[in-house]
Amino acid sequence: MGVVYLVRHGQARAQAYGAAARSRADGGLTDLGRAQATSTGKALAARVDSITAAISGDLARQEETLECVLRAAAHEGTPVSNPHWNEYDMDAILGGGQLATTGAGRELQSSVDAALHDWTTPQGLPYSVAESYEDYQRRCALALQSVSELAGPGQTVVAVSSSGTIAQILAQIWDLPASSWIRLSRTMINASITKLIVGSTGVSVVSVNEHAHLDIPDATGARAMMTFR
Repeated sequence: MGVVYLVRHGQARAQAYGAAARSRADGGLTDLGRAQATSTGKALAARVDSITAAISGDLARQEETLECVLRAAAHEGTPVSNPHWNEYDMDAILGGGQLATTGAGRELQSSVDAALHDWTTPQGLPYSVAESYEDYQRRCALALQSVSELAGPGQTVVAVSSSGTIAQILAQIWDLPASSWIRLSRTMINASITKLIVGSTGVSVVSVNEHAHLDIPDATGARAMMTFR
């Protein structure tokens, strides 16, 4: 069997969810996000002997997370960027206008949930987006296929992506409806780990959204390493 660890990116700057998503200066990780990714790399290093392949989307927050993970895990291989692992375009789903980077809190989450619901239904959104939900599903399926092919017997693959894409892959493995995909994606902790096993009968989910390495109180009792965005 082979193993795939899906890692959600660390906390990113607000601009990471808009037009600056590929800019390291504007769309990369916060200091906390880098600390989260480093903690995840150390957690993986304690679990695996070696990482045989490493991949991420080509968004800045995803690439930077993978670099931090690999550095902490002392992995010397070259990471690969593959846009199949990118998140859906949140700003486009919300109708453009950089709403994804200016909103915050429950109001933004409610707007995202409503827009995602419309995006996944036959009637669709009241405005056009470059990527349909069906195209996004196909892209996520290709992402899973790419790591499944790398995860041969005894191989360990790390793939860094975003909450929506990781949840979409789980939804496809488990045959979940779109409404469950939306709810599942809301639960993903930054820099959490989801483990898949690849065997002769296909891909199985072993664990989802592991974050014990982040769920650690500081001197004040706060759990600052645990964030959702």
